[in-house]
Amino acid sequence: MYKRIILSKGLSTKEKIKRLLAYYFRLRGARIVWNKYWAKINKISPAFKQTAEPEIEKAHIRYWKPFRRKVNPASLRVGKNISGHASPKCIPEEVFMSDIEPTLNRTSSVEYLSYKSFYNHWFPGDMFPKDYLHNIDGEWLDHDLNSISMDQVKSIAETLIYPVVLKPNRDSYGGSNISFPKSSNELIELLEGKKNFLVQEKLTQHSFYNQFNSHGINSVRVNIYRSVADNQLHIVNLAMRMGVGGSLDNLTSGGIGVMIRKDGMMDGYALDGQGRKFLTHPDTGITFDKQIPDFENLKSISLQVAGKILYARIICLDLCYDSEGRWRMIEVNINGTTLMFAQFHGVPFFDEYTDEVREYCLRNHWTLKQ
Repeated sequence: MYKRIILSKGLSTKEKIKRLLAYYFRLRGARIVWNKYWAKINKISPAFKQTAEPEIEKAHIRYWKPFRRKVNPASLRVGKNISGHASPKCIPEEVFMSDIEPTLNRTSSVEYLSYKSFYNHWFPGDMFPKDYLHNIDGEWLDHDLNSISMDQVKSIAETLIYPVVLKPNRDSYGGSNISFPKSSNELIELLEGKKNFLVQEKLTQHSFYNQFNSHGINSVRVNIYRSVADNQLHIVNLAMRMGVGGSLDNLTSGGIGVMIRKDGMMDGYALDGQGRKFLTHPDTGITFDKQIPDFENLKSISLQVAGKILYARIICLDLCYDSEGRWRMIEVNINGTTLMFAQFHGVPFFDEYTDEVREYCLRNHWTLKQ
């Protein structure tokens, strides 16, 4: 990719230097993050280092080499050793982080879409949890985003049904900085000195999800791709995420996830963030061979929401099936996409659309855009 930047005819020398430096630091960051991760899980499970079939590894390296002189086969090997099968089109995590995602979701407007305080204004109704209070850059706002005083905040807090959810209104990856205050006094105390957050209702999940883990919400991640060929939306993979031992459902918080097949059936095993395999839930012993309820409606609602999220080509939605049998949208994720729900089950993240994504990102790489 460095050579293509240098040879680009549409960039000035000064701009080429800027792009080369930007790419170098993004690539370096990706290497540091993923080398650390591979070393960690290989220490836990040394079998992950075993190579795949020679012809598959060669095809994998050949397929992704246009992005990288030296392709790291770790993503392929881990997926193969967990699932028992692998595709050469499995995306190396380092390539996704430094080349694919920033090319597909490059527009700066994308960042605006990740602000949770605006969800209920983009999507009226009860698709998203009710929001009660917001703070944006230190300013207090009510549910209609009208400016209010701290005294009004306290008055609203006294009227809420607890527990409620207090979370950052953006960048809450991995469930970080989320709390569940159980009273108005606890909420007000937690609000002290905070900026850029919202307070919303705490959803109650359906009994189907309760059987796996009852101490917190178990969500479904729906990964959607907006085609570079015709702008049509495609659900490329799905996963159910569950908490373990009191954790949130995010992998980084100690949760586990199981891929959902195209027919709505769970794929038989769940994984934690280190690639450890579970045939049953560690807390409840429930097997991962169930059909996701109301699956067609889940897909329909996800595509409906994604259709209103413009400028992004990778859209990752988190949904909850509530106690009344309704799919509720929890969060929209635009960056920091998790590939392992699909790829550690031996399926390329973009599935049948991998070829068009690869070709598009080579021709329209973020470092080459004028």
